[in-house]
Amino acid sequence: MYRTPLRQRLRGWVIAVGIVAALVAGVFLRLHHVKEQDAQERAAMANTEIVYVADPVQKLAKRADGSYYKATLKREDPSTDTYDYTTIEDDDVVVPNSVSVKEKRERPQLLWRRTTFTNDIEVRIIDPHEVDRTPRLERLRCTVKPIDASKPSYTGDPHARERLKIGPDQGGSDAGSLSGLFSNGGQQLCQDRITILVPDGSIQQ
Repeated sequence: MYRTPLRQRLRGWVIAVGIVAALVAGVFLRLHHVKEQDAQERAAMANTEIVYVADPVQKLAKRADGSYYKATLKREDPSTDTYDYTTIEDDDVVVPNSVSVKEKRERPQLLWRRTTFTNDIEVRIIDPHEVDRTPRLERLRCTVKPIDASKPSYTGDPHARERLKIGPDQGGSDAGSLSGLFSNGGQQLCQDRITILVPDGSIQQ
């Protein structure tokens, strides 16, 4: 019966122990990195303030059917409302437009990735006693700014459901990196607030 020499067996054990130790060290270093990154992201978010900036108001024109807008549901996603409407431009040109609860925007990334954002849309009837009874669409875009400009803060798109980006030369993950390409981690920090204001309740939908 062939017996493995003691020296060969010892060498095999040393190699096995070395492999296990390397794996344990790799896992430990990875966990440590994730912990540090998480701490950096929490600190960045604590130094980030969400603010809303108003877009130019869009004046609504009456549609051919007498309505100011028409709400429809997308067949592939019944939870998505799309509001079609027309606006009056400064030169009195009527332009068709639409807003959707869910927006898809093309982004120049690998695999032609598309990012979906969720908007907060409501229709409000203008009170008869309000000074401005102009049918209109108002949009407040959510954005972010640092509370203390000398410290790291969130610098990515607050609409995007992606890994955080916490400023130039900081340790956060850019959403454009390979690590963020295949994951949909994180959450949308804020939504654009869109209000469609119409003069009465007889609007066709």
